[in-house]
Amino acid sequence: MLLLSRLILVTLIIVYSQLSYSHDPDSPTLELGSALNDKGQPLELPDQPKSSLNYSPPPIEDSKQSLTQSRVTKDSPHKKAKPKSRKQQLVSRSSVANDPGCRWLNARMNSLERQISSGVNSRNRHYQQELKIRQDEWECMKCGAEGPAQSDHAACQYRR
Repeated sequence: MLLLSRLILVTLIIVYSQLSYSHDPDSPTLELGSALNDKGQPLELPDQPKSSLNYSPPPIEDSKQSLTQSRVTKDSPHKKAKPKSRKQQLVSRSSVANDPGCRWLNARMNSLERQISSGVNSRNRHYQQELKIRQDEWECMKCGAEGPAQSDHAACQYRR
């Protein structure tokens, strides 16, 4: 009996406290579609949604080959630059397609080229092998031109 009376008493306290908090005349009610800041002041919500996710990729570091090519073209200003063929665009790393896989692949190839710059020997031959594999992936994924199609990711990935 004592347990039942305590249970009823606790239930009444909970119900009463919920009613007293919900009917507090001092608290202003929020309108539908409004928001408050951390100090309880109303925030102005914009009428038109605006995106803050406008991404533009950072400039890509040129590889050593493209640096020497640009020096050659600067030295001979009288020659007109021919448009690159499709094959040359796919192999070239002067521009990188706006794709996360292509940006990663470009950074990895730059890193491998730095590792190889000290010379290829028996200790770092694996860098040369990986660079060849990554170059094949670059061309297959069309990273020098428009970038990969969705099916290219699986088709071009190196299988061990």
